[in-house]
Amino acid sequence: MSLLDESDFSYYSILYYFSGLLFPLIILNNSIRNHINYRFESNLNPQKKDIKFLFYVLIIILIPLSFLITKYFTLSFNFIKNILISKGYIDIKYEILIILVVILLLSINKTKNKLKNLFIINFFLNSIFIWSNYFLNIYGINNFTNEYMLDVKTLNIINIIYLYIIEILFYLWSYLTYNNNLSNWSVPYPSNSELKPIFKITIFYFGILVYYYIFNRIS
Repeated sequence: MSLLDESDFSYYSILYYFSGLLFPLIILNNSIRNHINYRFESNLNPQKKDIKFLFYVLIIILIPLSFLITKYFTLSFNFIKNILISKGYIDIKYEILIILVVILLLSINKTKNKLKNLFIINFFLNSIFIWSNYFLNIYGINNFTNEYMLDVKTLNIINIIYLYIIEILFYLWSYLTYNNNLSNWSVPYPSNSELKPIFKITIFYFGILVYYYIFNRIS
């Protein structure tokens, strides 16, 4: 039964709905303000030792990051399609093409940050869709959750974990591609202070996951 049935409608229902959007807003604000335009000191120190086997390091970061971003966009498309018209999926050939485009965009500093902005906005919209469909009990979401053998509460957890992995990979990629690192083919080893953001990102998303875990237990 929908939480917004006429018999159940109340100001409490409205507050309950908007409370479900609070943490996605916090995540959106935190990511845009703190985890897009990074600055690194080690890249400005010519005496720092460079990372060896740079090509392999770049591939190890770039390919998973590009794949995960592409997969998130395509899953978002499938999610919305299932809600609106019950079916419709992106062909694997187009997914591969999108991955190549994402690789190209990530390799250019000016477009890399714009892509991250687009991704975090997509995450926020997905969070709204997931919460709204859970709150309104819209039938279409079952087509998606049944397809992937998930429930709506699990989708929230997966959505957060997915974003956490993207945040870590994007931070590492931002370090590797900072300024003229790629054109100079020279990346110094990061200092301890430059590894702290990874710890902060982990603590932040661990706190978010704890909230959703508690919420899922009591709701």
